[in-house]
Amino acid sequence: MLKRTRDPSAGSVVIVVGAASLSGALGLITGTTHVPWASWPYLLAAGVIEGLYFVTLSRALAVLPLGSAYGISRGLGLLLVWPFSVWWFAEQASLTSVVGAGLLSFGVFLLVTKVASGRGLVWAIGCALTIAAYPLAYKRALLAGVDPYPLFALALGLAVPLQLTNLGAQAPQRLVIEFRRAWLLLGFAALICAASFLLFLVALEQQGAGRV
Repeated sequence: MLKRTRDPSAGSVVIVVGAASLSGALGLITGTTHVPWASWPYLLAAGVIEGLYFVTLSRALAVLPLGSAYGISRGLGLLLVWPFSVWWFAEQASLTSVVGAGLLSFGVFLLVTKVASGRGLVWAIGCALTIAAYPLAYKRALLAGVDPYPLFALALGLAVPLQLTNLGAQAPQRLVIEFRRAWLLLGFAALICAASFLLFLVALEQQGAGRV
C-alpha cells in the first residue's frame, strides 16, 4: 500500500500517526496502559529505530521495485536478528533454524545480485538493520513490564519527529497533499500496521525475538 503512494515518505508519516492513534485508543479502552520507568530507555530506543525503519523503507520503496526493497530488507533483517537474540537473550539456535537461515541467505543473495540501483540497495540494507534491531528493543521493553498497546503507540509517536525531519521544510505541504490524494488507502494501511505490530508484540511476550 505504501508503494502505491506517490510520496512514500509522506505517506509513511500518515500511516504511523494513524497506527499510533489506534494503538493508544485500544490501550485506553482496555485499560492496559502500564508504562514503568524502567522500560523508558528501551521504549525510546524502539522509537528511534521505528523512525529510521520508516525513513529507510520509504526511501528504498521510492527507488526499488517492491520485491527487491522489501525482500532484501526483511530477509537480511531476519538473518541479522538471530545472532543478537542468541547473544542478548540467550536464545537457542536449532539445526532447523540454521538450515532455514542458510536458505534465506541464498535467497537474499539472489535478490541483491539483481538490484539495479546502488542507492536503493543501501537504503534496503539500512532498513534491514532497523528490522533486526527493533524486535530486540521491544523485547527488552516488554520484559521491563510495559503493556503492548502503549509500547507501540509511544514508540511510533517518538518516530514521527525523525520522519518529519526526513521530509524537510515542505513537510506540511507534502503531508496534506498525500493525505488528500490517498486518505482511504493510508487509513487502511494504518489499520493493518497497528494490527500486525500488536500481534507481533503479543507473540514477542511469549517467544524469543529471533524466533518471532
